[in-house]
Amino acid sequence: MAGNLQHRLESLRGKAQLITERYASLLEQKRLADDTIAELRKELERTKRENNVLQQQIEHLKVVTTITPKREDVERSRAFLSELVRDIDKCISELTE
Repeated sequence: MAGNLQHRLESLRGKAQLITERYASLLEQKRLADDTIAELRKELERTKRENNVLQQQIEHLKVVTTITPKREDVERSRAFLSELVRDIDKCISELTE
C-alpha cells in the first residue's frame, strides 16, 4: 500500500510539474501576444495619424486645384493678351506715322 501511495504521489508531482511548465509556457505566450498587441496598437495609431495628415493634404489639394486656373484658361488668356498687345502696337505705329 505504501508503494502504491508513493507511486500516486510521484504521479501527482509529475502532473503538477507538467501543469506548472504548461502554465509558464502559456504565460510566456500571453506576454508575447500582449507585446504584439501593444505594437500593433501603436502602429494602428501611427497609421491613423498618417491617414489624417493625408486626408488634410487631399483637402488642401482640392482647394488649390479649385482655385488654380486650368491650363487651357491660362493659354487662352495669354493668347488674348498677346492679341491685345499686337493691336496696341498697331495703334501706336499708326499714330506715330
